[in-house]
Amino acid sequence: MEGEAVIAYKFLRAGGVAPFTGFSWVPGAWVMGRAAHGEGVHACRVSQLPWWVDDELWRIELGAPVVERATQLEAARGRLLQRVTAWQPQAFAQACAARARAHALQAPSAELEDYAARAERAPAGSAAFIAAVAAVAVRGAESGFAEERAWQARWLAENLALRDG
Repeated sequence: MEGEAVIAYKFLRAGGVAPFTGFSWVPGAWVMGRAAHGEGVHACRVSQLPWWVDDELWRIELGAPVVERATQLEAARGRLLQRVTAWQPQAFAQACAARARAHALQAPSAELEDYAARAERAPAGSAAFIAAVAAVAVRGAESGFAEERAWQARWLAENLALRDG
């Protein structure tokens, strides 16, 4: 990935605002990152999206060099290409809440019932996290978290017709 542009995805708050920096993105305009680790332009492969769920989902072009991190990509520069209009946070939240409820039914306990109830009232990003935590509880293994995040990424890919570029 060092020498070529990468097409990826980026979640933003409503109005194209970066959730951590408050930066207002303008579609099509290149944004420059800083060279220091963690200060570049961030985006995701489909498999990394469940970590960063927010109001809007965008296709983004990342300019080289692009570095792959555990839960995101980081680049020297990037620009929004187009909004993924099929993204409906509430639909994803409901799917994640259903997963949390299914986990609770596999191994009934007050803790898992509480997770399921919280997921049903939570916004999309929180519901996804709760479902992943519930998967750990029901499986009794940390691997449940990664397995649930993988299911969430598949849901996003299938329901939004996303693919890595």
